Amino acid sequence: MMRSSRTPPETRDRIAGWLAWFAVLNVLWLVLISAWVPEEAILGLFAAAVGATAAEAVREQGLAGFRPRVRWLWRVRVLPWRAVRESGLVLRVLLWHVSGRAAARGRFRVVAVALPEDPDEQAAKRALLTAGESFAPNSYVLAIDNRKGVMLTHELVSEDDE
Repeated sequence: MMRSSRTPPETRDRIAGWLAWFAVLNVLWLVLISAWVPEEAILGLFAAAVGATAAEAVREQGLAGFRPRVRWLWRVRVLPWRAVRESGLVLRVLLWHVSGRAAARGRFRVVAVALPEDPDEQAAKRALLTAGESFAPNSYVLAIDNRKGVMLTHELVSEDDE
């Protein structure tokens, strides 16, 4: 009997998933250190490998699902501009507060969100909403209620007051 030298589809999926996690985590590491230092880059390779292995172990055991839709990622394009705009807003209000010109007052907001029915897609959308809404310095996500379809956020500076 002759053995097939082909890799089974499950193994290919595991390898592809591991490589995808490795690449994303390594790029994230490099972005976060924001400097090219060979020792740091090598450490990042090890950290990305550990993270990719952990992510694949969780996926393999079915402990957490994560199935994002590509069209959700389209909204990422506004994040850099939003970070710049909100940084200016927060810094201006901080200067006003320190100088005694005006008090800084934050606020809580409840925002309606449309969550998919599929639990894996829902988990992905919640994670992406949390990361995206918390990316810029003025606001961050406190909680997302799956049943009610709402997200509780906090704004350091109320943009309505500006």
